[in-house]
Amino acid sequence: MSEEDHILKLDREWNEAYPRLDGAALDRIIADDWVCIDGSGLVITKSELLRRVASSTSFLDPYKFDEIALHMFGEAAIVIGRLSGQMRDSDGVHDVNQRYMRVYVKRNQRWQAVATQVTKIDVSYENAMRI
Repeated sequence: MSEEDHILKLDREWNEAYPRLDGAALDRIIADDWVCIDGSGLVITKSELLRRVASSTSFLDPYKFDEIALHMFGEAAIVIGRLSGQMRDSDGVHDVNQRYMRVYVKRNQRWQAVATQVTKIDVSYENAMRI
């Protein structure tokens, strides 16, 4: 398997683990020093993300990850993609539309995510730009 295929596989595993609230898979994929700027602009750590996942009562259903692109930089890689779907929680159903960027680094022969940025998409603006 090429390095590119390995990173895309790892990113797919993340995309499959998150909606299932699979903290064990996320713990394996995400480095201990990972940092994220979430869709609200908050800076969170790996332990905070895993706490959120463990205590979550919400889930994505249905959901779709697409527009995924990989950019390689030697022992570092950036994956960008899009998540769209619906989040179901105790408050009802909410649309989810966001783009993400994940930075992966190869350390000790192992690829792991070290940083993530999530940005909410203004769908009304996106639709207006297509006209």
